[in-house]
Amino acid sequence: MKHQFLLFAPFLMAACMSNPAPPAAPAEVDAAMAAPDCSVETFAIYFDEGASELSAESDAVIDAVSKTYARCELYKIEIEGHADASGDEVANQAISAARAEAVLEALKTRGVDAERAHLVAYGDKGAVTDEGDVPLNRKTEVRLVPES
Repeated sequence: MKHQFLLFAPFLMAACMSNPAPPAAPAEVDAAMAAPDCSVETFAIYFDEGASELSAESDAVIDAVSKTYARCELYKIEIEGHADASGDEVANQAISAARAEAVLEALKTRGVDAERAHLVAYGDKGAVTDEGDVPLNRKTEVRLVPES
């Protein structure tokens, strides 16, 4: 009898052990969750008075622009340079163009396709309000627009 028990011991042990749970069914991926949001996004990069050099803060914004651009393949890029009204009109036009160009160059170094970019230099247009106030308008706006 002792030998019979030893013969069946492995079978008894296997019967007493619980079987592992079957693997869970793969979770369904919601299409809205899987697809990146490729809607219009606007980023602002600010400059010191009379400057067109990028700061450490503007580098962080340009990094964010390039990461957003990489998420969706079909973006057009609008880069708009602005200036405040503290200088003359010709100087303001030149500084706004230099700001837009500096942003484009920084984006190119991060893999953004310059062929998709459209640059506009607004100078000091919009810098003076109807009340005569001169808001700080020392910036470049980058707008990512999905192509339809």
